[in-house]
Amino acid sequence: MLLEKCIGRGNTAEVYELKDIENEVVKLFYEKIPYELIEMEFEKSGVISQLGIPSPNVHKLLELDNKWGILYEKVMGKNFTDIISSQPFLLQKNAQLFAELQASFHSKSIEKLPSQKAYLSRNIKGTNLLSEEEKQKILQYLETLPDDNKVCHGDYHSDNIIMMNGRAKILDWMTGTSGNPSGDVARTLMIMRDSYLPPSMSKVTKILLQIVRKMFAKSYVNHYMKITKSSLESIEKWLLPIMAARLVESVPKPEKESLMKKIRLMIGGGMA
Repeated sequence: MLLEKCIGRGNTAEVYELKDIENEVVKLFYEKIPYELIEMEFEKSGVISQLGIPSPNVHKLLELDNKWGILYEKVMGKNFTDIISSQPFLLQKNAQLFAELQASFHSKSIEKLPSQKAYLSRNIKGTNLLSEEEKQKILQYLETLPDDNKVCHGDYHSDNIIMMNGRAKILDWMTGTSGNPSGDVARTLMIMRDSYLPPSMSKVTKILLQIVRKMFAKSYVNHYMKITKSSLESIEKWLLPIMAARLVESVPKPEKESLMKKIRLMIGGGMA
């Protein structure tokens, strides 16, 4: 099996086309990613596919060039982020589609995925940016939030959706859990609001992008609440542990500093 060109690159892996194989790609993980996490993604992807959730079919776990990888169905199409950017007049329509896709898998109950609360707890405990006292307050608060057993993606954003022949495929289920959909929506809102914009970006571009992100987020969450009969209050209750769990991830320092300010304001305000 020979690699051809790299067609995607993320925080955990690169995706390559394969020589003489048209309908498969390999997601090749960086050496820093523990094998246990790769194996977990492989198993989760199989569960998600069995549930009928629109995602790439998973074929096998393999070792290639001294790295571990997963062989997936090749999904060719347009990244949903690019679609949003190229269709400003359809922003509300695309935000509604984004909400409907998430609501569709939130409607499915599952026991075969790890616990959402356990996943968040592990990440909160793993950061060195919070004091032990702060961690304990957040963990105690997390335990008071309502449990559920619905499919949650854990990193649902527009970069993880590919439109293929008019239909969506949802990618990257490494962080998939069984839990409360409100926590999953809170994670998506956090990414929309707090994702770092590089300093190389012009001031005008940043302002425009922030306006678009704010409009998209508002349309998305309003439509999600309408079709699921959920509330903004139930979603925002999850923001504190969701933000704290984010601190262990490989995100830029300015984004972490912004999250830290918000976390400490919340703790000081009695949310934990």
